[in-house]
Amino acid sequence: MVVSGGNTSPSTEAYETKKVHIIYKKLLLKEKDIPNAVTHISEKQIKAENPTMGSIQTLLKQTPSVNAYNQGPGQSAPTLSIRGVRNSELSETLDGIPITDLLNGSGNYLSNNVGSPITLGQIDGVTVYPGIAPPDKQGYGTIGGTIAYSSKQATDERYGELEGGYGSFSTSHEGFTLSTGKMYDDADAPRALLQYDQSQTAGYVDNTPAKYHDMFFNINKPYDDGLSDVGLTVIYNQGRGNIQTQPTPLDLISKNGYTYNFPYSDGYYNQGGQFLTTILHDETYINEHAIFDGSLFYLHSTLQTESYSNPQQLIANYNNETPYIANIQNPWSFFGAMGPTAVGNGTASGPFYSPGYFTYEPLIFNPNGDPTDPTSYAYGETSENTYYHSNEVGITPKFTFFLPYNTITTGALVAKESSDQTQYIYGSPDMPEINGYNSTQFGGGGQRSVYMGYVQDKLDLLNNKLHILGGLRATGAYSSNINQVNYGIYNPYKLQNYSHSGDPYLGISYDLPEHVTAYGSFGKAEVFAPVSDYQEGDSGTTVAPGAETVRLYEGGMRYDTPKLYLNVDYYYQKVTHAFGFFDDFATNEQIYGNPGAELFSGWEMAAQYQATPELQFFGNGSYNRARYLTGYSAFDTIQEDQFGYAYRGTSLSNVPDWLANFGFEEDHGPFSARVTGQYTGREYTTYDIAAPGNPILNGATATNTNLLNPANVVFNVLLTYKMKVNYGDLKQLTFSINAQNIFNEHYYNYLYSQYLPQGGQYARPGEPAVKAALVGPPASIMFDVSAKF
Repeated sequence: MVVSGGNTSPSTEAYETKKVHIIYKKLLLKEKDIPNAVTHISEKQIKAENPTMGSIQTLLKQTPSVNAYNQGPGQSAPTLSIRGVRNSELSETLDGIPITDLLNGSGNYLSNNVGSPITLGQIDGVTVYPGIAPPDKQGYGTIGGTIAYSSKQATDERYGELEGGYGSFSTSHEGFTLSTGKMYDDADAPRALLQYDQSQTAGYVDNTPAKYHDMFFNINKPYDDGLSDVGLTVIYNQGRGNIQTQPTPLDLISKNGYTYNFPYSDGYYNQGGQFLTTILHDETYINEHAIFDGSLFYLHSTLQTESYSNPQQLIANYNNETPYIANIQNPWSFFGAMGPTAVGNGTASGPFYSPGYFTYEPLIFNPNGDPTDPTSYAYGETSENTYYHSNEVGITPKFTFFLPYNTITTGALVAKESSDQTQYIYGSPDMPEINGYNSTQFGGGGQRSVYMGYVQDKLDLLNNKLHILGGLRATGAYSSNINQVNYGIYNPYKLQNYSHSGDPYLGISYDLPEHVTAYGSFGKAEVFAPVSDYQEGDSGTTVAPGAETVRLYEGGMRYDTPKLYLNVDYYYQKVTHAFGFFDDFATNEQIYGNPGAELFSGWEMAAQYQATPELQFFGNGSYNRARYLTGYSAFDTIQEDQFGYAYRGTSLSNVPDWLANFGFEEDHGPFSARVTGQYTGREYTTYDIAAPGNPILNGATATNTNLLNPANVVFNVLLTYKMKVNYGDLKQLTFSINAQNIFNEHYYNYLYSQYLPQGGQYARPGEPAVKAALVGPPASIMFDVSAKF
């Protein structure tokens, strides 16, 4: 190693190397002084979730205030909230780079819901910062929390591993891992890791099969005698499967069984996603007072969906012969009659015909040949295909300066994401897809450029007992939405704006006697409006909504020793300028703005006790109250699947009041066991309002204060046995049994009472509402074996 001032002796080099490693260690230890509630998820907890059955979202449910669920094993339509804040308003990072969708936020309903840029088997840890994290941890765009994933990294160990497993719901997986270890005997020797896994499942809900392919590659090259490091990570994941577009009616579950879902012949929604993530990262030791950390990154995603509804079922539902429908994601349900004949006869309320740009005529598929029969349009509007692409590129430089009594960090994010989408309607899956004929969307696309910088200073005073962390983030974003054809209407326009924010943060922690730390923080953060909200309806140009803003007040106490860890905290998060909208598909009326306000408050606790070197007990719990402070039109569900109205003073739906985790883990030689329980409290459900003549309220979804989804508790067990082997190159066999919901608790992840939209009508007087639900996973077991060479 060369240091300014000339050559150094070997003893000096060794001293400097040791000194810098101590600096790194102190930097990590300073996480203990962070003035926020924070939870770290370890590799053991990741294995307990089971990479084949779980998702990166359900993994987070092991931490306080997190509610998450999937529709099936793997990355199948996950839903996530932290303290009641939905995923699209949370920040996600991977190795410090944002994997949050810059355009619209992550986790939107039916968008990139099968597969993911990162999966459980590709991470070695997660840190969850609920609320507002310090500026250097926050990522991009959040009013409710930051989820910081860390990917697996190449190590010094050389090995190969084959693995596979089989379990419930015809779920199986197989894969391999290759690690080069240090390629030669030197502190600066490169090392590489390659991992591949594929899995398939029939799904625990009928007719929801899925298949996934996940590839991960990482190579690291240390330099400066191992003090610095440059690395490349490439991740390519694919997923394809069927998901439900709405919960299953309870009457059908009662009649046909807990896992019942409509057959393919009635309808289906199939989605495929491809995700490429490339990160070039460098961590450079400058001197004992400064470290540089930065990444260049590129993200790409491709999404394809195919949606089909049986026209006979659509017509039967329209004529009140049945209150059920398998798949509402078809043009007939939302738009009603489309095409030139519909417009000419005055049977369509929206202008869904534009010569030269949209000339599709659904009546040619009418088997009765009766153009005056309004139900005949259903035959030609039963299917829909959507293609979506996005690209994101950016850089995240960061400098950390170590001074005698304080640590200064300054960094930035400069990134740009763009996307395009095309959508086609047709009467059968065999029809051609032609722009200008049966395309409801094509041309243009969304784009956002983000410029964010931050600076923070951590002061350590009073003999390193008082820690003050202050900082400021400044963010600017240029956003635009270029439209050529939307909803089948040729109406070219470009809506754009430049948004900016300045967000302060201040946190204080004080180390009391007996390993107790008291802490508190205040922070402000903002989320810019989704680019999809930049739309123009019949009422004229929509003004782009401003930023949604949160102010957080948080305080707590922490006891931290190697044997016992305790934490309790209280939080108060007030959201103002919340996004609201009214979107009427039948009339193409769109109004977007910031009329809303919400309040999230509650308390959290966590405990961990190392009874013996082999036995550990752990638990956490949280209570949350989430409610609306104003009345406004908005998404009224966490998974953003329903247009609705938020009434002032009512609670948010699908947000449990209580959440808890508890269990123990024992490592005894080659055998280990982990037993856990998860409690999910009651939560408010939703219903659809029947208000004929009121275009805003008729069919709108609202919180049902008279019906709550019952609480549930599930128990899980993970048993692992590692057997040393001396047979050729084979070194170890590992066997594991992962049993989830061992008492087969039947419960609902999501419950509501609904009217089903048909023919552009969202609620019809005299019809009964349908109670429907997404069921939780029934009992399952997964057997895995791996062979290490």
